Amino acid sequence: MQELAEALKRRDDPALREELLRLGEALIRKVAVEFENSGLTMEELLRAGHLGLLSAVYNLELDKGGDFATFACNLIRGEIRARIRERFPPPEPPRWLRILARQIDRAHRELSEEFGRPPTLSELAESLNLTEDGLREAFKAREAFLYTSLSAGQRAEDLRPQFHPELIRDRKPSPFPWQARIRLARALDRLSILWSKLVERLHGNI
Repeated sequence: MQELAEALKRRDDPALREELLRLGEALIRKVAVEFENSGLTMEELLRAGHLGLLSAVYNLELDKGGDFATFACNLIRGEIRARIRERFPPPEPPRWLRILARQIDRAHRELSEEFGRPPTLSELAESLNLTEDGLREAFKAREAFLYTSLSAGQRAEDLRPQFHPELIRDRKPSPFPWQARIRLARALDRLSILWSKLVERLHGNI
């Protein structure tokens, strides 16, 4: 396979690509077995893996390490993981957490550029006007909505981190404290749910 990949880098030959794809089928099956308890069928795993192999064979210039088998396996795993997470996504975070997460990411980026290094928890909390305990609680909430196990069995047993939004508080008094922002966002979420139910009923009566 390595010889074929090297030859293809020098000369684009459809016959060589076909042969590399044929030999790569064994890599797909080898990687797919790693995810056989993910909740996807073997057929689905193989189909996703084939997309990863196609990407590897038709993007050889991206292989900086020079080992085609490792490069292809990485892309195969990437496609399979993407398919699993697409099928079993984490729950949608509430509006207040999406807003807070964006602000955390922006503050982290800006402070990193300003300091020339990643900020400490205290520096990030001060920039956001949050207590350190409040920022830790925000991280816990983010983790609860970001994580999805690749194993079906693990997903059934996973205990998502428990978090308490009421602990997310201002470091210093402000005109629009975080507690008020969170309450407002929660109210808007409830209104969105009520509006959706109202629209469904209206459509059902048409």
